[in-house]
Amino acid sequence: MDVEFLKYKFRDGYNGVITQTKWQVGVRHVQMTYMVLCAAALGALRASAGVALLALTDASRRNDSYVQAWDVGDRGAALWAFFSGHALALLPAELYLPRLGDKFVVTAVLLINGSLNAAMPTIVNRGGWTALCNAYFLMGMTQPCLAPVNRALLDNWLPPIERQTAACIIDTGSYVGMILALPASSWLSGSRLGWELVAYAQATLALSLAVLWSLLTAASPEQHHACPDAEREYIKEASAECRKKRQCVPWRSMLRCRRVVGLALAHAANNALFIFYLVDVPLYLKSTGLSLLQCGVQAMIPFIALLMLVTTTAPTIGCLLKSNMMAHVFNVTYIKKVINAIGTVSIVAGLAMAPNMPEQWSYLRLCVLTVTLGLLAFQYAGFIENVRDLSENYRGTLIVITSAFSSVVGAVVPLGTGMILRNENKPDAWRVVFCSIASVYGVCSMAGSALGDAGLALWDRMTGGARGHDFAYHNTGLSPEEASQLELLDMYPNKPIAGTPSETIA
Repeated sequence: MDVEFLKYKFRDGYNGVITQTKWQVGVRHVQMTYMVLCAAALGALRASAGVALLALTDASRRNDSYVQAWDVGDRGAALWAFFSGHALALLPAELYLPRLGDKFVVTAVLLINGSLNAAMPTIVNRGGWTALCNAYFLMGMTQPCLAPVNRALLDNWLPPIERQTAACIIDTGSYVGMILALPASSWLSGSRLGWELVAYAQATLALSLAVLWSLLTAASPEQHHACPDAEREYIKEASAECRKKRQCVPWRSMLRCRRVVGLALAHAANNALFIFYLVDVPLYLKSTGLSLLQCGVQAMIPFIALLMLVTTTAPTIGCLLKSNMMAHVFNVTYIKKVINAIGTVSIVAGLAMAPNMPEQWSYLRLCVLTVTLGLLAFQYAGFIENVRDLSENYRGTLIVITSAFSSVVGAVVPLGTGMILRNENKPDAWRVVFCSIASVYGVCSMAGSALGDAGLALWDRMTGGARGHDFAYHNTGLSPEEASQLELLDMYPNKPIAGTPSETIA
């Protein structure tokens, strides 16, 4: 949105200036479009990895030269290499890459993924399973590099009023890439080339986007030759008053806070279930007698439900909490825990029901799987609100900490599935897999809910100086002593309070 300053003569005869806001599509929006395409491409590469490995080890096509005689355990170990590389590179990428904010980081990520996918048939045929794991590990390490660089580019290109919307659109693009890649990779795997065609399609997508990104984008409006002067001035003036202040992160108090531990456990539960659906559910559907194309289509439907619910529930819950409509009727802390418990029990019940259905009930099984993953949207929305409720100054740091922990837990999911199914890919073994995922999700989610509370953390208010909420108008169950401490902290934000606990207020 651009703002124009117009001369205006008021009714009393005085001349003045009014502002007129209008929407204009500029070069910055074209830049954002390329960022969405890159995020969708990397999301497609992440989703198609499981389907490609499923086609690579398809027992029904063992006579083809490109099919390998690997078992489910080898497939799980290769996926573990991919997600462990993601977990290993996430924290360094989030800490150091935002300082660069250079478009060539995105170009390097696309070139590495495209080159490795183009060479994947040769890697598998010449190097075998070990070389495949190394290639997947390297591709997994490049995946976390995109998000921090995108945030830095958004800060350079967009005014503050447009950044949050653009970030949501880019995240949605990644989900859309995953959704489209599941049936597309399944369809390509049914050709004569099989999984090799999937690798070549991934390489074509990544390399073509790398060329377009390197030639048609820039790190800032000043470096883009097609950006008009008016748009440069608008972005500069709109961003002049918005400067990020460098804060000293209270790592010790943050890591000792039990609510941060609860957030990490809740995030780990969500990520474990998400990765299970992404890479292992197509394998489960294949074991029920479906074709590879049917597996890709049915595995796509739960993610469509998840995307639709995520885009609607999170804003709705945020508006309800910001308007304090719930706080006047319910205790916010307990109502969150009750809702989380209901959602956790429903997801665990869905995971327990799915593997116990007969093969003839394919549509009912698909409905159960769809509803189970769709309920994860409510859990995710609650997790985002808990992050906002815990801290005003270090939300990004909290998400980085919880993401690093959840990535480690999520990387173990395909490895554990492969170990359970190594000897037999039968319904009894799949029941063990689903029960294991349900147990991990239920324990982590309930523990995260038990450790969570409402209200800002004391270390956030003391170190950040945030004056966001007036606790007198929030029904958070504070004792008189805790309320008096917060009142003193509001009056003297820079003065430490004697006896203030390092934990957040329950």
